This record gives sequence, C-alpha cells and structure tokens, in this order.
Amino acid sequence: MATSTSMPGSNSKRRLVLVDFDWEDADLLPRLIRSPGAAVRLVAGERSDDAGVRLADLCGLPRTTDLADLTREIFDLALVSERSPRRTQIEGLLLALGTPSQSPQAFLDGVLFEDAGPALEAPLALHAAVFETTLGGVDFADLIEQALPDLIDGPTSPAPVELRESGVARLANLDDFPSREDRRRLEDALRDVMAATGAGRAELHMGNRDHVEMVVEVGPGDALLKGLVALALEVGTAQIVSQVAGEDEGKTWGAWPFRTSQRHGVLAAAGMPRQADWSAWERTLEDLRLSWDREDRARSAPAYPMLPETEKCWLGVEEFTQHLELALERNRRDGMRFALHRLLFPSSPVALDLMAERLPAQLRDTDRICRPAPQCVVLLSAGARDHFPHVRRRILNLWQNAWTEVGNERPIPGITDERIEMTGAEDSEAFLARAGDWLTA
Repeated sequence: MATSTSMPGSNSKRRLVLVDFDWEDADLLPRLIRSPGAAVRLVAGERSDDAGVRLADLCGLPRTTDLADLTREIFDLALVSERSPRRTQIEGLLLALGTPSQSPQAFLDGVLFEDAGPALEAPLALHAAVFETTLGGVDFADLIEQALPDLIDGPTSPAPVELRESGVARLANLDDFPSREDRRRLEDALRDVMAATGAGRAELHMGNRDHVEMVVEVGPGDALLKGLVALALEVGTAQIVSQVAGEDEGKTWGAWPFRTSQRHGVLAAAGMPRQADWSAWERTLEDLRLSWDREDRARSAPAYPMLPETEKCWLGVEEFTQHLELALERNRRDGMRFALHRLLFPSSPVALDLMAERLPAQLRDTDRICRPAPQCVVLLSAGARDHFPHVRRRILNLWQNAWTEVGNERPIPGITDERIEMTGAEDSEAFLARAGDWLTA
C-alpha cells in the first residue's frame, strides 16, 4: 500500500440525491445545481416522465426510476419532495441506509439536516424491511404482511450499541482517549510515551485502505522511520529494527500497523535507546485501536451494510470478521436479515485467480467477500438468501468464462454453494460458528 501525504479537502461537497421532484420542486433544481458545497449525484423518480427525471435528463444529471439505485452509492443527504406519494417508503429506506433526508426547500433555506427525521415514526423493523425489499425486488406489501405481528409496537429508534469488552488491559491515562480529530491531545499522549521510552520521534498515520496520511508527528524527521512506515502499511505486520553499529548503535525504530472496521494506519517511533521498553508502543496502539473500534462500530452499525468509503474488494479474514460483527449488531437493532455463503470451486489455480481478479466489480455495494483458501469464497450478503441467486449467476458466469479463457477443456465443472441465514438474534450463535468454520477450514 502506498502512503499518501496529501490532505483531503475539508470542504468537500455534500453528495445529494433528489427524489420524486414534481414541477414545484423542479423549479428549485437550478438553484440546487449551483448551490456551493453540494453536488447532485442522482435524481430518482417513480416514472420516466416525472418532472424531476425529465429535467435531470435536460441538465445531463444521472437519473433513475429504480429505488434500488439509492443503495448503489453513499449519499450525504437525500432531498425528498414533501408531496411524494411514496414518501414513507422512501424515508424508511433512507433511514435503513443511514442517509438523512429533508425537503428541497428546507435545504435551500439552510435548515440543518441533522435535525430532520422521517415524517412518519415507524418501527425499525419496518425500515429494515423496506431496505430488503428494495434490494431484492420483493413486493413491499407482501413482505410487511409476512413480518406482522413482529412489527407491532416495535422500537422506532435505535438501541444503544453495546460492545463486548476486550480482555486487553487499557492504559490508565487513556481510558477516555480522544478522537482522531483532537490532534493536540493525541500529540500530548504520544509525547508521554516518547518520554517513557526515550524515542526521538513519533508518528501516527491514519486513513482508509487506499489513502493513509500522517495525522500527528512529534520530533524531527527521520528517513529510516519513513521507510518502516511504508513497509508496515505494505505488508501489514510490525517492522522493528535495531542499529548494530555506528553512532546510533543499540537504538531501536518501530512501526506498528493497525486497522478497525473503518480505519487503517500505523503508529511509529524512532531512536529508542537499548534499554527502552518499546513494547509500550504496542500497548498504546492497542488502546487506541480499541477506542477507535468502539467509535467506528457505534457509527457504522445503524447504517450497515451501506458504509461510506466502502470498496468492492477482497477482505482478509480479520477484516471480514469485523463485518460479520457489524451485521450481527444491525440484526440486533432492527432485525435486518443477512445470509452467509460459501462457494467451493474446482481446482484450477489460473482460472481461479482470473475469476478472483474480476469478481469484486460484479458485486453489489452491500456484499462482502473473503477468500480464506484458494478454492473457497465466503460471501456476506444483506437481505434474505432468496435475494442472492442473481449474484450467484454473475459469479457462475465469471467462473465459466475464466475456465475457458485460460484454455481448460469442457465440460466446465460447477460450483458448490453452502449457505446459512440470520433472521433473528436466536440465529447469531450458529451464524458465527458456521462463519468461523468456513473462514478457518
């Protein structure tokens, strides 16, 4: 992984989706397009002759008549017409996605969208049902009928996230560790560890899978440390070196990578003397990671599986397990269903590698994949398992094309598919146990 030193813009535009605009709302469209700090990414309507869809066509904006397209991208805010005949369903879907919504006029008047909520208070299980039917194409009325009476008197606001405590001991002075935005307090904490270990420089790098930047640095620059940071990010393991000769003989440099469900990064220290307990940096990093992991899960669980900056890519076993835990949390909060699939392929290393290269691009934004063994793919999908066949057809087509492209002879061997579904909290133990077996077998 390459390390980027550029700073992302703090004034990036809000990504807007406009839904069910009529002619009265359409008069606001030019103002929305010119609005500073906002970018219209999609216009959705019920029919192709709706006012908003027609104007979007004239303005060259992306448009759709399929609500499922609202799940294909992360939006910062949805502007929903106050006169939309399906506003309740749309707001239920947006709530399930974790996307705030408000009226177009309120947005232009400067009303803070954080204060806006759905027009109709409804059980969270209903919102989860809206999300599932949008993904799977199931008739909404039929799905609600199946869900009753479980929806009656159901919770209308998320329950607090309760996370299991880790057995790792926490440092006493970091029990209330600051967020990553509070760089001054981060610097103070790193200075304390530097003083305890005699380090001459400390760095904290943080970001996502493809973009990691330095967020805190204390002490003069160090070329060796810079190289260790890049190597730790690239290989994903701690890099610790000691000088065996010269002016700095006996001194130690270290770089320790970490990741949570949403963040990647590395903590590094330079020039520690021979007698220093450099494992203090490992303990500090674990404390930081636990704090950030709690914060990430609290933010991610309500909207999972629609997460910002989520890429379609292969996940390692550890990262995939984190997504499984988020799925369990989402199911506990509002009953959203998830299915886990294990696909076993015949032995053809070249064909498998070709298929694996192409597979991520064919998946939905709500799918997560892991390859724990060369011939095994484990896939986590949102919604009932009956929504999965069209994804399986894509995978089968990729496999068949890869088999023939590498010169293998026909007939093309098939794929073995095993699956387990999580419909309620009572399924969570069996769901995790099966996932553990599939990821370690």
